[in-house]
Amino acid sequence: MLRQSPRQVGYHMSLWTTKLLKHFLYTRCGVEYSRERVRQVLHDLGFRQRRLRHRHLRADPEEQAAFVIDLAILLQDWPEDWALLFVDEATVRRHPTLTARWCLVDDVPEVPTGDDHGKVQVYGAVSPLTGRTHYRIRPTLSQGHFAGFLTQLGRYYRDKQVLIIHDRASHHRGRAVDQAMKEANGRLMLMPQPRYSPEFNPQERIWKELRRAVTHDHWFETQQEEIQAIRNFFCYLAGRKAEIRQLCTVKTPESLVGLL
Repeated sequence: MLRQSPRQVGYHMSLWTTKLLKHFLYTRCGVEYSRERVRQVLHDLGFRQRRLRHRHLRADPEEQAAFVIDLAILLQDWPEDWALLFVDEATVRRHPTLTARWCLVDDVPEVPTGDDHGKVQVYGAVSPLTGRTHYRIRPTLSQGHFAGFLTQLGRYYRDKQVLIIHDRASHHRGRAVDQAMKEANGRLMLMPQPRYSPEFNPQERIWKELRRAVTHDHWFETQQEEIQAIRNFFCYLAGRKAEIRQLCTVKTPESLVGLL
């Protein structure tokens, strides 16, 4: 029973306590123990308090292989009037991320921080074929904001069919998204990438560069200054499409972008 969480057996909690175990034993088994007695029994049975470990969810190799094959077939005869985009979102928080840097041994710089826990969500898209990037800054992740981003992409590529590959996030579906797709009159197509496969999405590499350029080792006095830095970053990318194409090429056997 202890291999299951309280939530899995009907409680609205995720952590077993002696108080909760006492209640469980009484209501489910008709056994009435004090909390101390519960603790003693657990100890006698070999139970100890231990911090749980994470178990990373793994991608399905067959699902990955099928996706790569499907996209490779599409790209063999890729029409000139089509666009390929990978979309993803990143959370940019007010607290700076700290990294290793060159400094004197006895003079390690300090990065200020504050009590502001604000954050913004950046919706991003990149085309590995052209090196063009797109973005949209919003306060939250929601299907409404994602639908707005789809509308933005549809207006930019008004004369093209657009294949948009995404990571199956919950806000990538819903009525608002369906409405945005309907208003695009079939020009936008959503294609989900394999589950738990961020390495298949080159937009992840754009986020890595964003953090290097904006949030690493730097404190912005206001959130507006941070937002402006994000905008400046994407303006910088706009003039470096060749570099973006190179950045989005991942040379690994499992690579999706290596097929492009």
